[in-house]
Amino acid sequence: MSSAPLRITVVRSHGDVRRFVDLPWRLYAGDPCWVPPLKKQVRGYLDTKHPFYADGAAEREIFLAWRRTRVVGRIAAIINHAHNSYHQDRWGFFGFFESEDDPEAAAALVAAAADWVKAKGCDAIAGPMNPSTNYEAGLLTKGFDTPPCVMMTYNPPRYAELLEATGLTKLKDLFAYQSPVHAKSLARLAKFADKTREREPNLRVRSPNLRDFASEVQIVRTIYNKAWEKNWGFIPASELEFKALAKDLKPLVDPPLMRIAFIGDDPAGFLLAIPDANPALAALNGSMANPLRLLRAIMIGRRREGLRLITMGVKEEYRLRGIEGVMFYDGLKAALDRGYKWCEYSWILEDNELAKRTVRLMDAEHTKTYRIYSKPV
Repeated sequence: MSSAPLRITVVRSHGDVRRFVDLPWRLYAGDPCWVPPLKKQVRGYLDTKHPFYADGAAEREIFLAWRRTRVVGRIAAIINHAHNSYHQDRWGFFGFFESEDDPEAAAALVAAAADWVKAKGCDAIAGPMNPSTNYEAGLLTKGFDTPPCVMMTYNPPRYAELLEATGLTKLKDLFAYQSPVHAKSLARLAKFADKTREREPNLRVRSPNLRDFASEVQIVRTIYNKAWEKNWGFIPASELEFKALAKDLKPLVDPPLMRIAFIGDDPAGFLLAIPDANPALAALNGSMANPLRLLRAIMIGRRREGLRLITMGVKEEYRLRGIEGVMFYDGLKAALDRGYKWCEYSWILEDNELAKRTVRLMDAEHTKTYRIYSKPV
């Protein structure tokens, strides 16, 4: 750690936004497990014109830590008014945390974020959230030996020590499981899926129609806001924000992997799995402007290796009828047919025993843990 004096500044200029976004490229240089994000996307999540902040749903302040002219850390302080209104909380959040191995800088960054949310009326701070559970969440605390799956976070082991030294303690752990994609799992589900279809003649499960993308997004949003409404950390997605999330995901969607279930004409549930795009993303090194890097990323993306099952849910009135099993069966069959070799199930709440038992039926093993921290302010 440098003996140069530490200072914390609020990011105001375009140059400081660039420094904020670019910092990980220096901190993770030479780390084979780090996957560079698209810089344009990170800037988008920080831009208060992003739908996440629309109509006063959220606000943020972002900070840099300096030693003389060297940026040594960064953090975002976030108030998610939509979360607090829904859960009747007064929480603030922090996210986008990065730091050199500099306990003083890490403590000062967390203090700056905590002071900011406290001044706005919050009584606790939690994170990391980049910027909420609808995007990337959690600090990696287990599974540092392999790169993350698409839309999952990565950080060095020392970050947990840096954050815990500031008084942050565990709030909730999020688990990632991984299993091979193989026919044995499909055979286990086949009889179950067949019986469910016999018992539920009005059940219809299909892949999305990307040619009618706007309508499909509306259907999935309707299911999402109903099926997850009682889940820990859930935040209802506005129409504008959900459209933005769907737009980001659309280039990654391999339609047969995604399943939408209906009972009659009523949307009942959906399963969302996408190819792991991180190997291709790593080739881009943060930008799509370099044509050679873009070509290499496209070639890598055509190799079907892994996928991530992001979420699966059914509206409460249609649960315990086997719909989840049918969607699981259809999605697994599509993955097998299309040559995928492994699947990550992430993230799963540590206390969601039903989900953990379900993925273990796929011979899935717990491979990574992501922690949400909190403390009073």
